[in-house]
Amino acid sequence: MGRISASAALPYPPERVWRVATRVEDLPKWMPEVVGAERLDPQLAVGSRARLRLSAAAAGAEVTAAVTELEAPTRLVMAGSGGPLGVVMRVALRSSGEGGSEATVEVDLDAPPFLGFIAREVERRLEAGLPDSLGRLQALIEAEPA
Repeated sequence: MGRISASAALPYPPERVWRVATRVEDLPKWMPEVVGAERLDPQLAVGSRARLRLSAAAAGAEVTAAVTELEAPTRLVMAGSGGPLGVVMRVALRSSGEGGSEATVEVDLDAPPFLGFIAREVERRLEAGLPDSLGRLQALIEAEPA
């Protein structure tokens, strides 16, 4: 289907953003269309898994995703599938100088052709909600002790 992405400058170093952005259980607090999330393995590492429950607009899909790339504190890639959807989520952080970071979130969606309407609806909602999600991520970071 397609790739949805959003970027934002955050006034925190990548390490601080990383601590919050990679906390799987907090994804519903800032990622659009994610209504539940839990780690299935104790540590975040390549191969570790998470279960994500998506909104009703995403057919209520339950996606089991695995970490495919992990380069703390700059890159996390998770990929998985559930129900009619295949999902790849990327979080990339880079230092922007003066103690800040540039955060980019990308989501790729895929579905069988006869269920493409579901992926298109999720894509539309993500495209509308992803830019604001980085503001919610910033609020979570601000709520964390430094």
